[in-house]
Amino acid sequence: MPYKTTWQRHGIIWTYTGVLTGEELLKSNLETFGDERFDEIRYQMVDLTAVEEIKVTERHMRKVAHLDMAASRSNPRIKIAVIATHTDGRFLSETYDRYTKGKSPWSTQLFTTLTEATAWIRSEVEIET
Repeated sequence: MPYKTTWQRHGIIWTYTGVLTGEELLKSNLETFGDERFDEIRYQMVDLTAVEEIKVTERHMRKVAHLDMAASRSNPRIKIAVIATHTDGRFLSETYDRYTKGKSPWSTQLFTTLTEATAWIRSEVEIET
């Protein structure tokens, strides 16, 4: 499996590895949206640092963005941290932003390390204890 989904108390972390395809990206999103825990999460962390090759088209990213915008009606409180160290990963994040900017209540931020992403999530997300 080229990705691992880790559920945390208030969020989810996707860790993608190897060759990331658009179909796998869509599948990971659909699995999450269909989970009963989805309405309670406050963040998503998308870790692309172990991806060796990205085979995701603009069309795939448009689908991901549209799925996310539909899911945001159910849970509008999500912050998305994307962790990418290579150009292709950054391109995915920028393409996603182009389709969702001004149309979704979710906000996305791009980082180069998991530490930076975690710090941002902690500063942005209101989490009930």
